[in-house]
Formats: sequence, C-alpha cells, structure tokens
Amino acid sequence: MKKSQNETKKKVVIIGAGVSGMAAGIYALDNGFDVEIFEKHFIAGGQCTGWTREGVFIDGCAHWVVGTNPHSDLYPLWYHIGALSDQSIIHDTEYFTKYVVGNETVTLYSNIEKLEAELLRVAPEDKKLITRFIKDIKAYQHVRIPLDKPIDQMNIFELTVFGVHFLPLLFPYLRLKSINVREFSKKFKSPILREMFSRVLDPDFNFHSFVYIMQALCKRDAGVIEGGSLKFANNIKKTFESKGGKIHLNSEVEEVIVENNVAKGIVLKNGEKVEADYVISACDAHFLLNKLLKGKYRDKYFENKFGDIENNPLNTCMLFSYKVSKANMYSYPKMVSIPCEEFVIGDTKINFMSVRNHAYDKTLNGDASTLIVLIPTKDKTYDFFKEMDRKTYLETKEKFAEIIRKELIKYFELSDDEIKCIDVTTPLTYERYTNAYRGSYMSFISTKHAQKLMRPGLIKGLKNLVIAGQWIMDPGGLPIAVMSGKHAAIRVCKMNKQKFVNKEEKCAKFKLFFTSKYKYTT
Repeated sequence: MKKSQNETKKKVVIIGAGVSGMAAGIYALDNGFDVEIFEKHFIAGGQCTGWTREGVFIDGCAHWVVGTNPHSDLYPLWYHIGALSDQSIIHDTEYFTKYVVGNETVTLYSNIEKLEAELLRVAPEDKKLITRFIKDIKAYQHVRIPLDKPIDQMNIFELTVFGVHFLPLLFPYLRLKSINVREFSKKFKSPILREMFSRVLDPDFNFHSFVYIMQALCKRDAGVIEGGSLKFANNIKKTFESKGGKIHLNSEVEEVIVENNVAKGIVLKNGEKVEADYVISACDAHFLLNKLLKGKYRDKYFENKFGDIENNPLNTCMLFSYKVSKANMYSYPKMVSIPCEEFVIGDTKINFMSVRNHAYDKTLNGDASTLIVLIPTKDKTYDFFKEMDRKTYLETKEKFAEIIRKELIKYFELSDDEIKCIDVTTPLTYERYTNAYRGSYMSFISTKHAQKLMRPGLIKGLKNLVIAGQWIMDPGGLPIAVMSGKHAAIRVCKMNKQKFVNKEEKCAKFKLFFTSKYKYTT
C-alpha cells in the first residue's frame, strides 16, 4: 500500500482533477497537508476543458466565467488558485445572447440601461413586466455567496451578516424561484419576447437562475477568459503543482477504503491502494455513492434528487463543433440563438439552436474559427444513444451534425466548402470521460420544486470523507466548483481540529485592477 512521502504531514487524497478537486488541493496544501489527486482522464480540468480536432481547438466549457471582475467576491478565489493572474486578458461579455425571432433580432445586453431600452424597443406594451425584470436584476446585484466558510459552520453573528446582505433580494428570490422559464415567458404580451424568453435557459429552470446570470453580466463580472477553458484549468494545475501537490493522470479510482465507517484511502482500478488520513471526493456524486462506496451509505438528499428526475432533471446536452474557413467571422455575434427547421433527438424536439462563435479569440485558432452549437437535451436522450450499437451511434451523430451544418450555412452565409463538422459530443461522451451520471455536464436543473439551496459536503455515518464539486448546489457550474473546493479544505481542517488558514490575497482584486496587463477587451 502506497504511503505518504512526508510522514510528518496528514495526507489528503482527492478523487478527480476538475476545478473543485484542484481548488480543494490548493487550499489543503496552504494548510499544511500532503495532497495527491487521482484523475481518470489523461488531462486535468474535468469538464472545464477543450480539445483539438483536425488542427482546430474546440473550447468545451465556459461561455463566460462568473467572478472575473476584480471587485467581486469570487475574484480572490480565482486569483488565489491561479485561474486568473496579472497576465489574464478578459473579453468583456457585451451581451448574454442575440436572439433571432422571425425578422427581429433582440439583444440581451449586459449593460442594464441598454438592456431595458432594447426590451422596451421591441415590446413597449410590456413596459410594466420589463421594468420589474430590470428591478429584479438590480436587486440581485446585492447577492453574496458564502465563500469564507460553509453556512453550516457559521456562528450566529456570521449568519446575521450574511442574512443582512441577502435581505434586498429576499422577496424577488422567493417570487422568482417559484416560477420557471416557461411560465415567465408566457407573461409577455409581445410574441417576440415570449419566444425569446422561452429560449434563455431550459424551460424547467426556475427564473431565479436566469436573473442571477444577468446580474453578474450587468456587473461586468462574467467575462470570457482569453485562451479558453483548458488554459483556465491548466493555470490551476500549475498552481497546485507549484505548491507541492501531485496529480496522477490516467488513474481511475475504483473504491474508497472504509474501515469502521472511517475513510482510510482509495483503491485504483489497477489494484493499487493509496492510504490517506482524509478523502475528498470531487467526482460525480452518483458515482461516489453507488460505485466508490458500494451503495453502503444512504443519503436522503441525493436519493431524492436522483430518484425524482421529473422534478430534478439533469443538465444534459449535445455539442456540435464546426471548423469554419470564412474570413471575418468575428463580425458575426459571439453568442446567437437562431430558429431552425424542427427535428427530434430522442424525445427532444429542437426548433432553435444556440451558437458560440469563437472567432473573437485569435489565440485559439488564429485566422480559422470554430462554431460550437449547444443543443440542450432531456434525460431520455441518454437512453436514446445508449441503446445504439457503435455503427448506428456514429451514423446518428453524423445525421444530426449535417442538419445543423445546413442551418449554420444559412445564417452565417457560408458556402458548402467553408464549414465542416469536426466533432460531436453526446451525454455518453461526458459519461465516458468524467463518469458523469447519465451524461450530465453540470448538476441538476434548478427547478421551481428544488427544495434545498446548498448541501453540506458530508455523508452521514462516514467520517473523514468530504464531497466537493458541482453536485453540492444546483445547477452546478464553475463558481460552485471553486467554492465547494475551498469549503472541502475547510471541512478537512475542522476534522483535523486545526484552524483553517486562508492565504488569499485580500488586496488581489485591487492589485489586478490597476495593473496594465489586466484588461477587458470588447
């Protein structure tokens, strides 16, 4: 059995080298632990990643990253783990998306005054509803995330301070979390805004989730990192390794070693055992409970979530990536939602598509460009592909890719030889590379029936194991990943009866704001 190289330090083993796993590792290293991460894939980053096909880079993750504003709460975390630095260039997110509805194009601007003017331009008859929507975004700009420690570890004074910050958005939150995107869109008199708002997120998302996104954009706190998601993840990896941590790639974990209800380490797929004082699981929650822990520990929260997919649907999707040789693709929108001739994938009817145009970032592919089409899918899409043999699976992907290619040709005014599909991912792809339950690329969709805002990262009856990652809080995403990683290290320190030392540079947000190397570009 492999032992720690430094016997004077307590050892932490982390399952998964995604953002949450590496963040947890960095904070654990800060607090004097010996840390090793074991990752199934041959690269670190988890679902914050990208890959190359036919000489072209495909950015497979972030449309933008919440926490890029140097004055935001999340920024010091990103800076501390090295995801952002004084070398970072952030492309300002001018708008959420442009929506093509009939002959009209509606832009959801990130500037709140421009946003209000745009919506009123399209639908003056909906002034009352538009005004309230704008007021809700402004109220949500008071939102604070419990980053310094988990809520369940806060004392009465800390809870009071947190509650005071939450008060301005309490009533909008209670109202918006109980209505979903589908229901909100139907409130508009304008058929254009009804159609547009029905596309902003999956129709089952509570509308609170969308307002949260818009408040971040309107605070210039959701920029796009130049270099893409894989560079973002690699920056974190470099920080972890520079602090003395070790990442073992191509090292899938088969089991968590448990003795007398205490986690003692892990067993790798090759049979190697690794001893540890503490285990942090930064992998898929269903995989942890049912595979790594052999179903021996019951968890009511996850049992309710995984057992009621109707009220807790999963975030699943397909990504279609295209290489484009046409010049001046940067003149087209970075994010656009376009209608299309209806087709069906499994049980999901598709009549519009969201397109990311990566021509703005020359560091990715030079003069070449990629168009990435994200198609949200339903839970049964996983079964639709899972039941196919490999030949049918590949042919089906090609069929859908060609349907979408023809739609892109029309909108972007391309000739047939200027665009080629170079990659298609399905829920099975996410499952294969990350063990994601039924191919979920985030966590559960935040529906109006969602009962709990945040789940403590512990399993009842099991000591010395902590959960980190997107499953801690719906609907997941990078902010939840980094926050849960930090919280996991805090919990390990508490288990070890030591004070957590936060080495974040509190002045980092101001340092980068005034350095010339840090800049926003439009």
